[in-house]
This record gives sequence, C-alpha cells and structure tokens, in this order.
Amino acid sequence: MTPRRAQTFHRLPRARELSAEDSIARVIAGWHAARPDLSVEAVAVTARLARVQALAAPRLETVFARFGIRGADFAVLATLVRLADESVSQRRLASELGLSAGTISLRVDRLVAKGFAERHPDPDDRRGAVIAISARGRELFEACAPEHLANAQELLAGLREDEREELGRLLGKLLYTLEDSEPDDVVAAELGMVVDGAPVALERRRAVGLPPLPGLLVRHVDPAGPAAASGIRPGDLLTAADRRPLRTRHDLELALIRSRVRRRAVALEITRGAEPLRLALRPPSPGHGVGTG
Repeated sequence: MTPRRAQTFHRLPRARELSAEDSIARVIAGWHAARPDLSVEAVAVTARLARVQALAAPRLETVFARFGIRGADFAVLATLVRLADESVSQRRLASELGLSAGTISLRVDRLVAKGFAERHPDPDDRRGAVIAISARGRELFEACAPEHLANAQELLAGLREDEREELGRLLGKLLYTLEDSEPDDVVAAELGMVVDGAPVALERRRAVGLPPLPGLLVRHVDPAGPAAASGIRPGDLLTAADRRPLRTRHDLELALIRSRVRRRAVALEITRGAEPLRLALRPPSPGHGVGTG
C-alpha cells in the first residue's frame, strides 16, 4: 500500500491578507495594539499621501534639475503651453495652479529672468500682467516633458493600469471635496442653493457643537429656487440622496441626473441641527432657470 503523503502545505490566506505591508501599515497596526480606543483609519490615507509625496518629489525633481529648473517652474511652463491659445493673465495663472498672487509672481519673475517666459502689461487690467512662454521656454518644455512623463510612469510601475486609474479617480474625488466650489457650480445653478463638501461640513458643525456628521452643508438657498420649494434651509446637512451617501457636489449632481432619467423626485435625507428629516427634491427640467435672489 502506498503510504499517505504528509500534509506539509498550508492554506493560502485570503487576498485581503496578502496586501503589501508598507511602513504606514505597521504604524496603524501599532496604534491598534497600543490604543484600540482611537480611530486611526484616516491616517492610513493621510500619512500615506504625505509619505508618497516625500518619496516621489525628490525623484521628480531629479529630471527637472538636469534642465536647470524646478518642478514649480515646469508647472508654470506646462500651464502656459496648455493655455497657449489664450491670453493668460498672472491672476489666471495663479488660479490654474492654486497659488497666491505673491507666489506666482515670484515664479514668473524667475522664469522671466532666465528667458523662459515673457511678461507684458494686461490690456484689461492696468495693474496686472499677461504671461507668455518664450521660444526658449517652449524649447526647454519640449525637451523636458518626455523625460518627466517617463519618470512619472516609472514611479507608478508598481501598480497595474487599472489600479492607476482607480487611484487617480479616488484621489480626484478627495481633491474635489477639499477644493473651493467653482462659480458655475451646477448645483447652485439648477437647485438654487450653494453647498459645501463633507470636510467643510464636519468642521463647521463641530465648531458650533453639533454632531460632526459627513454630508453636504447648505450654505445659501435662493428663495425662488427648487431647493427652497422643497423645504431646504441654510445650515441643513444633506446626508443621502435616494439612499446613496452624499459627500461631494458631484454626488448630488449624479442624483439629479438619475432623477430626470427616472422622472421622479430625489429622496433626500437631511439633518437639521441634530434632527433627521426626509424631503423630496424635484429639480427643474433641463434649460429651466431659477431665480438669483
């Protein structure tokens, strides 16, 4: 009789348990062990963002240094190339890059001094300036851009293409919740209300002693708009639409689109102070404006 084989193999752990353990994972595990009463899950994201930035930034700067510039300089040149068909004021440049007027002025000064950019008086603003990339600056950009993009690809080599897309999508959503709303906010235009994203909502509710619940905080309501007609008031917290959590203005925009497809009102869950409420929000048909009072 053939002897039985010894059972020497081990069952593989589940895929979730096979995830790579980076330095932050060890930090999180340490906190769970030392202080299980603390909720440190958010640090798993914020600490990793900071660590990735600290590790990636020097590698990105290596390429720029070979061309005698910094990453901050390249960002300005890339923006000028992207907007080459437009008249780019210094104020517009600051807005595109999310920088203060003083910071963008220093960056432009540096590029002008090196001959990579040109500054001209703004015909629409006597105190402003129009910025354009010079021939030398464009030559530098065309030489540097391919190496920079290849370097960025190498930094992401540890992720599959679908993982890169998903990471980019999630980071974009996070950034969207932290950035200020645009003047042409769809929610404001269609519903007659202005809302702040989840991070601002948490901060403002905590500041007045209310439970720090995630959602969209209503900052302004047009008395003649659909939001007011539905019973929404300034200070309300919109927490869900058709049972889907609301964290960004984009979430609410999607709810509006779905409501039109289904031809029914949006079922909103809101919190007024500490009291949960339900309201039916019926957005106007496309092209039907609202008041601006």
